[in-house]
Amino acid sequence: MPGDPGEAMAQAKAGAFDAMGEVRCAQEVGQTLGICVADVARHERSAAVVVTFANGFARTLTFEDGDFLRGNATMSGVGTDIEWELVEGLYRVRVDDQRFELPEALVFGD
Repeated sequence: MPGDPGEAMAQAKAGAFDAMGEVRCAQEVGQTLGICVADVARHERSAAVVVTFANGFARTLTFEDGDFLRGNATMSGVGTDIEWELVEGLYRVRVDDQRFELPEALVFGD
């Protein structure tokens, strides 16, 4: 059965998170990766990960069936200018100018 990213997003908006942790992130082009807080809402085989930068700016990343789908639209961009890869259990994601490194186990659980 496929996941339902819409349901995972609804859970995230309601603050109903299944996991939280720290991920590596950069908000600007050329910025060194730092640490961000990540809150994860999961539904079946989908997940919505709310990543919060040190300055309080947050971006929601959506995943389904092991694939990264998109980031939410923000003042930084529409969230569909993306690149991603999954290498040795680590998602490396770029959304607009922002970059993220998220462990697969955090996104989808063990």
